Amino acid sequence: MNAKFTPAVIPLRYVPSVDAVRQYYIDSLGFEHMMGVVGKDGQLDFSIVTRTGAMLMLARPQTPDGATAGALEIYVEVTDVDAYHAELAGRGVAIANAPETQWWGDRNFSVVDPAGHKIWFWKTVAEVQPPPGVTLI
Repeated sequence: MNAKFTPAVIPLRYVPSVDAVRQYYIDSLGFEHMMGVVGKDGQLDFSIVTRTGAMLMLARPQTPDGATAGALEIYVEVTDVDAYHAELAGRGVAIANAPETQWWGDRNFSVVDPAGHKIWFWKTVAEVQPPPGVTLI
């Protein structure tokens, strides 16, 4: 492993109100707003807050895979998404989501651990290019 690469591990919490939980982290715990995605109803669908190098993602449970409030997913940064995907596939690991480059610039794929938690492996590979209708704050 490259000694200069320090991978990030980022939890994603599904919460009933991203706005309320985000505000708690900012006002009560001293986190800073990094970014957010506003939903069609004017409320946040997604937000990232940070504090002293730590990062936490918050999202409303509206994913196609049925994530519910209280669910947790984990994002693990890797140096090469495609190489790691090939390594895991070669070991016979079931892949939940195939590698794909997302509009926010990350290339990622996922597996599901034995406890049922989705683990995403990612690396930023491109610039953010929000689709029409997506508002970032």
